[in-house]
Amino acid sequence: MTTLVLGTSLVTLPVGMAAAASAVETVLYGAAAAALIKQQLVRMDTQMQPQMLAQTQAKTGVVDNYEYEDRLERIADNLVRTGMIKRNYDVYANPSKELNAFETIGGVISVNKGMLDALNDDELAFTMCHEMQHGEKRHAINGVLKSIGISTLIDVSLGGNADVLDILLGSVAVNYIDNEFVTMDQEKQADATGFNVFKNTAYNVGGAASSMQYVYEQYGELWQEGFKRVISPNNHPQMSSRIEKLAGRMTLWSGNRVQVGGNTVYVNAKPVVTPAAAGTYSSRRRAFLVAGNLARATHDVYGEATKDDKVVTEAMNKKQPSWNVASRGNDVYVNDLRIMTCADGDDQPAIVKNIQSALEAKPAMLSKKEIQKQNKAWTQKYGYKKDKKEKNA
Repeated sequence: MTTLVLGTSLVTLPVGMAAAASAVETVLYGAAAAALIKQQLVRMDTQMQPQMLAQTQAKTGVVDNYEYEDRLERIADNLVRTGMIKRNYDVYANPSKELNAFETIGGVISVNKGMLDALNDDELAFTMCHEMQHGEKRHAINGVLKSIGISTLIDVSLGGNADVLDILLGSVAVNYIDNEFVTMDQEKQADATGFNVFKNTAYNVGGAASSMQYVYEQYGELWQEGFKRVISPNNHPQMSSRIEKLAGRMTLWSGNRVQVGGNTVYVNAKPVVTPAAAGTYSSRRRAFLVAGNLARATHDVYGEATKDDKVVTEAMNKKQPSWNVASRGNDVYVNDLRIMTCADGDDQPAIVKNIQSALEAKPAMLSKKEIQKQNKAWTQKYGYKKDKKEKNA
């Protein structure tokens, strides 16, 4: 968010700045501007956290609710305990009902009320992991500096001509490159490194994919094609791609023994459960959460796979594992680890039997192609329908 806000005010500065400016002068101007801006941004980021917090809160507003504040602080503390978060962050809730969160200069993280209300702790923890990685990687500062560099190159390519059409095209080019290449890359990195932190917590690793699944169900792909992509460039990866990649990281962490294809959970390539929808949780969202718990069960025995197409076959302690799948009330457990709470429509006895049989089966996994095929079939049948959402609005 900060990259976009600051970038908008900064990146268009060099374009057409002087009709007579030479390419060398333009480059020198861009370099000098970048150096001065970097110095100021670093100072704001490292020495002005209270001021940045106050300014951000003044802009967004703050939810005066102890439960929200306590929940955010508790999750943030759990993430810091991994030892993988090096910066100090100020985290607060803002009143927006949209599903969003952002990190800004000074290590300030704001989570929308809408997201706090919609996500469970596992899903919210991944959201915060993602935002903290923007801070750890100094994405806000780096994004602005890259934007200045892009603007300078665009201005050089236009020959410093102050013609209105050149300025317009230059601004469009800067906006497109800044979003599609700079911001997009940062979002991909925050997803990847955020998951690396997330998997070292006690949270359900399926919460990463399930959080994105819920956003997809509300907003769709959040992706432009054709000419719309030029006018309004994509600054985040396509939602279905993010979900698939996060689900793949969960599978890798499971020793490549647990997968989700469409809305069905697989263990050792055997289908164990297609969860029923329950409340605000769709079948697929629940599938990721069930799979995340199963992934922990297999990870604790086999560890993480090193390749995305090879199943770990040997237990870390070199001993054959013993699996005990059982029911307690509406819950299903594997070796005392709760896997899921059955809802109306879930066949609990069948689920227990399927999981027991699959865990004891020969190590196996479905191919990436087969998982993608099932995901595509699910999307075509149950995926986001814009017209349906508009009618319900």
